[in-house]
Amino acid sequence: MFKIRSEADKWKYVVGITGMAVCLSVLLTWLLLGDGLTTDMLRASILGPLLIAPPACLMSANRSLEIHQLNKQLEHLLAHDQMTNLLSRSHFMRQMHEMQGDLRGSFLMLDIDLFKQVNDTYGHLVGDEVIRRVAAVIEEHVKQDGLAARYGGEEFVVCLPQKDLDDAMQRAEDIRQAVERQTVKVLDKELNCTISIGLGYADGRNPVEEVLRRADEALYLAKRQGRNRVGAPLPLAT
Repeated sequence: MFKIRSEADKWKYVVGITGMAVCLSVLLTWLLLGDGLTTDMLRASILGPLLIAPPACLMSANRSLEIHQLNKQLEHLLAHDQMTNLLSRSHFMRQMHEMQGDLRGSFLMLDIDLFKQVNDTYGHLVGDEVIRRVAAVIEEHVKQDGLAARYGGEEFVVCLPQKDLDDAMQRAEDIRQAVERQTVKVLDKELNCTISIGLGYADGRNPVEEVLRRADEALYLAKRQGRNRVGAPLPLAT
């Protein structure tokens, strides 16, 4: 079955089906009339499909393309967090499990510091904007070679495949500093926020849940040590 995924596919479909209809019409006319086939009859066998097939094919192709585009939109909605447009937690974890045996690289667990105070002081609309701003910073720093997801609430997770802990530590520090520099305007004030980050490393031997748990422990150790810092990874069980 011809799959219509783009405008180019649509017109290939219209031309292809129309051409097949013309050929089939001419063939059937010749088989039915044989030596009695006249020029006018041949012309009619060609013009008929040319008048009928293109609009019918175009209608069908437009519908198929529309369905494909709607399916792509639905896939995007299911795979992404609606507030931040980062990957959803479920989609992120599904990708990690698919790579489980071959997964080598670093993980970052990130959490906005004192976020409850932001919500309580400025309201949830400002809190939502803070989440979006932090998510945008994270995405900007990992979009070339990593995966970022909203893990839940004000917490995020990043996977940096094939990156060692030194690279991950530098990336985490870059993200931390970028978040610290940005501001969110609230009425006549500028609100600053910070994040704490914990690191973990996957060597292919431990389940991804265990790697993330250790990264989460490193994150909360960083918070206990004063927040707005990057926590070194805790050792994994062997």
